[in-house]
Amino acid sequence: MSARLSTVYSCSNCDAQYPRWVGRCSQCGKFGTISTEGTVIQKATVKSASSVPVADTVNLGSLKSVNVPKFSSGYGEIDRVIGGGIAQSGVTLVTGEPGVGKSTLLLALAGRLGKKVLYVSGEESAEQVSGRLQRLNISGDQISFTTASEVGSLVQVINHQLPQLVVVDSLQTMASGQAEGSAGSPNQVRAVLAGLIEAAKSTKAAIFVIGHVTKEGVAAGPKSIEHLVDVVLQLEGNSNQSLRFLRASKNRFGPTDEVGVFQMEEHGLVEVSNPSALFLAERHQGAGSCITAVLEGTRSLLIELQALVAHSRLAYPKRATAGFDVNRLGMLLAVLGERAGVKLNYSDVYINLAGGFRSREPALDLAVIASVASATLKKPLPHDLIVFGEVGLGGEVRPVVGAEKRLNETSRLGFKQVLMPNLSTKTKLPTGLELIPVRTVAEAVDWLRY
Repeated sequence: MSARLSTVYSCSNCDAQYPRWVGRCSQCGKFGTISTEGTVIQKATVKSASSVPVADTVNLGSLKSVNVPKFSSGYGEIDRVIGGGIAQSGVTLVTGEPGVGKSTLLLALAGRLGKKVLYVSGEESAEQVSGRLQRLNISGDQISFTTASEVGSLVQVINHQLPQLVVVDSLQTMASGQAEGSAGSPNQVRAVLAGLIEAAKSTKAAIFVIGHVTKEGVAAGPKSIEHLVDVVLQLEGNSNQSLRFLRASKNRFGPTDEVGVFQMEEHGLVEVSNPSALFLAERHQGAGSCITAVLEGTRSLLIELQALVAHSRLAYPKRATAGFDVNRLGMLLAVLGERAGVKLNYSDVYINLAGGFRSREPALDLAVIASVASATLKKPLPHDLIVFGEVGLGGEVRPVVGAEKRLNETSRLGFKQVLMPNLSTKTKLPTGLELIPVRTVAEAVDWLRY
């Protein structure tokens, strides 16, 4: 079978291939994602179906249910996000902006784990990593270090030492002799990850791989790397703020709707056991400020939602958000104008979720309506009021999932009133909490006015 070396252009988002460079991928529609990579194209050997061996099959009904063995990470917030603990033989991709704390978090995890750990770094020397351990007050007695940058060499180290956890920092600095291209290219990234996955399955080691991100904030490299791994985690945060949020966009061993909250301090990332209290510690009680309850997996969080309404000097008034969907804001402002008579055609509207939090939950709808109405009327909301509920295009206020968890968190933190759609018969109202039921946006705005 003959082969030839040819230049192939591929899309880093969907892996579509092209014989020449194009500005826009015709498969996924993305611009600027086409890059070159050298690849060996082989002539396909045509085989008849009768010459191919028959694959074995297994009756799934005859198999016993077996839970994947897991062990605790030592961090309750990490265990919450990944589904109760680190899975043996699992491969986890951890992404995030430069400087957000990916290496710090995984180094602290390695030190706190109390198990045999292999730390692989192509970006730092042993002295640099040791110095970071000292700054974090972490013992390195159970941590072995290597700068092996070739995946074949690293697999041999893993097979020899048999660690229970391997941390690779980072995927883009590793290379494989089985693929063409330089380290970090799509071919190399896929080959390196394939080698690590094979090592994880054969040794039952859990492997955490740090991945770079693009300027858009998504994992760098071909999209196929997210399909290959078992778990994809994103560490989010702003370098100007101390809070960090850990989320899973893919998880074969648990849910993907949980969030872990950390705070960056002098000695590294510290778990936040009571996020609601932290989010509300510096709340603003003027007009436009509203406290709402969001549900992140099994956890209810109280956060402050802020609105600012200002006279616009533009032909098209500005709508801007931080942590909230700007398109949904446009829809809610249209509902507020048409269904409740609060016209904002000549006003700029800004929405902010305090603390750097972000959410796309529909339960925030009524809180956005209340905060914008409060800012427009220049009338502060009661300091002990919580607002949540979904808003429809007809101006109706709809119930949301997890109302009882939201109410329990509201009561626990000392709030006395809740503006929301009427409770179902199955939901219990905590003692000391006053329910203010509303059926429409107009009813909610009228209540705020008077």
